[in-house]
Amino acid sequence: MKESEVEKLWNSSYILMLIINALIFTGFTMMTPVLPKYAISLGATMSIAGLIAGVFAITSIAIRPFAGFSTDKFNKKKLLIISTIFLSLSALGLRISTNMYSLFFFRIVQGISFSMSVTVNNALATTYIPKKRIGEGIGFLGLGYIFATAISPNLGLKISSQFGFKYVFYASCVIIMIAVILITMIPYRNPNTETSNAHKFQIKIDDFFDKRLIIFAVLACLFTFMNGAIGSFLALIGDEKHITNIGYYFTVNAIVILIIRPISGKILDKKGLGIIAFPAFILAIVAAVLLGSSKSLLMILLAAIFYGIGQSSLSPALQATCVKKLGPSRVGVATSTYFIGYDAGQGLGPIIGGTIAGKFGLAPLFYSCGVILFAGIVIYYLYSSKEKHKILKNTENTQRL
Repeated sequence: MKESEVEKLWNSSYILMLIINALIFTGFTMMTPVLPKYAISLGATMSIAGLIAGVFAITSIAIRPFAGFSTDKFNKKKLLIISTIFLSLSALGLRISTNMYSLFFFRIVQGISFSMSVTVNNALATTYIPKKRIGEGIGFLGLGYIFATAISPNLGLKISSQFGFKYVFYASCVIIMIAVILITMIPYRNPNTETSNAHKFQIKIDDFFDKRLIIFAVLACLFTFMNGAIGSFLALIGDEKHITNIGYYFTVNAIVILIIRPISGKILDKKGLGIIAFPAFILAIVAAVLLGSSKSLLMILLAAIFYGIGQSSLSPALQATCVKKLGPSRVGVATSTYFIGYDAGQGLGPIIGGTIAGKFGLAPLFYSCGVILFAGIVIYYLYSSKEKHKILKNTENTQRL
């Protein structure tokens, strides 16, 4: 890729990365609502089904620091190809599973490969984004996730109901392998910094995560907790309350994200994180209440709209803020630190949510999500107040000098 090409956002490499990202998330997310049902069909309880769904994200949390380290040290393109191949094969592994042990094993393999693939994918994509448009670029990069959530969960449910679970896993494998083929077409030259670092191979704690970004990882965790619960238990809400076509939640949610996400990226680049965080958490709380008290498809779709606005605003804003704070040389660590929090929420949602739902029901599960989201508001308020105090103090010291 030419040096001048990175001066514009919509260059050929960036567009190719958008397509690859869409294919990876499409192949992966079509399995998400199907997996708990598949586990229950094999004899799992609701708690075990939630654990199987959530162990993927817990595995991702453990792998993220190593994924970030590897991304900054080695050839990003080769790492992306290898990890995405394993992600495709893990879908076949889930297909051939006949008991809980094999489901756990291949779900863990999926967690490792997905964590590596997404971390490298995001880090590699940022090399094709102009520095002054990083927030906007990451916002559009999420269009792949939006496209996936718009069609694939509902598609996965329809395929499983009409043809059986196995064809969902076959379709996932094929779609992700198409992404692998496209990755080989990306023009890529391994930077000298990566090559020299690989030879020195000096390992430090800062190579795995950055403590300055912990607050943003925590906020991501609190926000995506409900996302994990929705992905695993929304289909069960439909069964319990006899709400048909509940899969349209994902479609409406994705359409809202498609509209809002590019706008939120521009707002972040101009106004900062504060103007996005508070409204995002408040809207997500409203969505949690609607899901907990839902009695019709209309309430489900309203929740999809409110959560979609919050999700499309906050998630890319947190990730872009992490990248901006550490800069291009540590984009792998910045990305992995953010995704540690993101994965934690995605994983704890099904695991803790399965326990709450098993003991108290699905409605208390989503009310609990609302409480967790409120904690996010409190934490960000305390953080932003502390940061404003630091800025004010530094300004006073400068004026005295």
